[in-house]
Amino acid sequence: MEGSLAMIDSRVFADVLIEGMDDWVLIDQLIWAARKVANGRPWKEGFVELLHFLLQKDLIQIGELDSEGFSPWRGEADEVVQMVVDDLDHLFWKPELGSRAWIANTAAGNDVARSLIDH
Repeated sequence: MEGSLAMIDSRVFADVLIEGMDDWVLIDQLIWAARKVANGRPWKEGFVELLHFLLQKDLIQIGELDSEGFSPWRGEADEVVQMVVDDLDHLFWKPELGSRAWIANTAAGNDVARSLIDH
């Protein structure tokens, strides 16, 4: 999997990071991005790789919204990815049914988003 991570094109996640500069982003956006670039391979695998990549590079955090705002989920990238997959499995991969998972940019994610806007 590590080899394929290096090959993730920033255009795949650009919209998610750019949107994330202003607000939290529903996990649906990342699912849509993974589906868009699946190119015949299973899109769920692509989603997992993309999510892991963004977490590993510290570009995003995954968490949920509550009365306090955004509460990030704690754990290593692999653990957070598994929590998201478990949540989506529970919803039959239809996050519109009420996924708990939201995306928040990190400072590094905002920097990358700004660089993507400039290009």
